[in-house]
Amino acid sequence: MKGHHIASGFLGSGMVEYVLRVIRLTVAVLLVAAPASAWAGLVNDVPSCYAATHIAPPAKPYAHLIYILMDQTVKLPPALEQSAVNNALRMLKPGTKFVIAEFSAFSQGHFLQVVHTGIVEKPLAPSRIGSTSMVAARHLNVCLGMQYGFARKMVATSMASIMKSSTSSLDQSDIMIAMKTVAPAIARDPAAQKVLFAITDGLENSSVTTFYGNGTVRVINPAVEMGKAIRNHLIGNFGGASVYVLGGAVMPPAATGTLAARNGYRDPQALINLKDFWRQYFAKSDGRLMEFGEPALVEPVAYPKTH
Repeated sequence: MKGHHIASGFLGSGMVEYVLRVIRLTVAVLLVAAPASAWAGLVNDVPSCYAATHIAPPAKPYAHLIYILMDQTVKLPPALEQSAVNNALRMLKPGTKFVIAEFSAFSQGHFLQVVHTGIVEKPLAPSRIGSTSMVAARHLNVCLGMQYGFARKMVATSMASIMKSSTSSLDQSDIMIAMKTVAPAIARDPAAQKVLFAITDGLENSSVTTFYGNGTVRVINPAVEMGKAIRNHLIGNFGGASVYVLGGAVMPPAATGTLAARNGYRDPQALINLKDFWRQYFAKSDGRLMEFGEPALVEPVAYPKTH
């Protein structure tokens, strides 16, 4: 309460507006400069508003995690690209950590890497308002609004950039090893609600196995493919995270083969078996496959419901 009385007593309305303009400018400079860090992607790329306003942060700065894993070997049509971005942006809310990572096959130079990590901070808890300077609290609210817009722009532009550089011409796609690699980070994260949003065709094409045949998706045997995954130690641990896949079995029309293949037709049994394989894979990896878009999602990506 003391801080509140001091701020109210010495700052008139004109001075408060001046201070707000200064902090807007200061935060804007911080936000623009943030991604230039040498640690970009590995640490929080979104500047903290609590640090900027010198207010002690919440003990738990976020409760939600959205991990966006993007397959560079998949070229999505524009409608699916927009759907991917829209689903990701829907997941951003106060108290959310986001991670954007990309992968294809190490041998082609498109190795798995985290592009951005950020935290959209929670607003000041009601129980702390009375003990926080009114001016500082106003500054925090202004900053949080700017932070939210900055985080949305970072997610949208990063995803658009990755999708723009993606191509269907890459020969290999190491999907299972990418899944296993990111799983520990998801499992260890302290967020109460975790979602893996994978943008991939789900068509493994590696030294372990391939889901292709005659230039199109083949009808795999899920049990046989799971055996290969287990024998090659490609099972991860997602710590109970919910999983959504967008882009399942999406492929450019074939240049040769039957008319159906050239028109991009997918055998329904091939789609059923592909989905069944990934359901088994995530179940074995302590993940819950909520939806496998073939290729579009019927239900939007969402955090698990709390009871």
